[in-house]
Amino acid sequence: MNTSTQNLLNKIIKAHGGESASQFQNVKIHTNIGGAIWEMKGYENPLGDVIFTGSLTEQKSVWENIFQKEYTSSFEPGKVQLFDENGNLIEELIDPRESFKGHTVETPWTKSQLIYFSSYATWNYATAPFNFLVPCVEINQLDSWNENGETLDRLEVIYPEGFATHSKRQIFYFNEEGLLKRHDYWPEVLGGSSATQILENHQEFNGVKTATKRNIYVLNDADNSYNKDFVLVSIDILDVNFQ
Repeated sequence: MNTSTQNLLNKIIKAHGGESASQFQNVKIHTNIGGAIWEMKGYENPLGDVIFTGSLTEQKSVWENIFQKEYTSSFEPGKVQLFDENGNLIEELIDPRESFKGHTVETPWTKSQLIYFSSYATWNYATAPFNFLVPCVEINQLDSWNENGETLDRLEVIYPEGFATHSKRQIFYFNEEGLLKRHDYWPEVLGGSSATQILENHQEFNGVKTATKRNIYVLNDADNSYNKDFVLVSIDILDVNFQ
């Protein structure tokens, strides 16, 4: 990593509360997640009014109230599980990534597949930009981008093999303060379709800054634009607690 890229990365980590974040082990998020993707996959509001708890040291997380009140799920890259209100195992999927081979945006999901997608995606959203520091991550600085009159710095982040995320290559955009404002990726579990996450309303929780309103749109690779009339996923964060 060259000096310019390292300086930008340092600025970004600091802007999001780098020193504060390093002292925590977990993040707990109360959120309401909507958007068109869930109905396309065969579900009605599976992530309305849910609690996400994710580890900040490894890719592990839990949902509370997923699919219905008092249902819970667990996630790690090699296994997802769904439990009923009494803690009984309803469904389990081993090596979940393999189950998405041949999928397109329209392919229906099992409950376990929805858990896998929503878990790894939310874990990545909740831990960026700190997950840039994961061993073997490659970071490259790209040319800046003008977004609605605002100049944004851009980093290309390439995640290592075995890391559960949308796509190995992703692009992150940061404003003058160093805060994350946009995030482009190509979800392999959706057949490699293009998407962008737009982040707004940054707030500080336990010394760490994160966006509390996030909408995901279809990305037009030809001109790097997106259509705000069609929301693939909406994420409204009600509260965050770093522990």
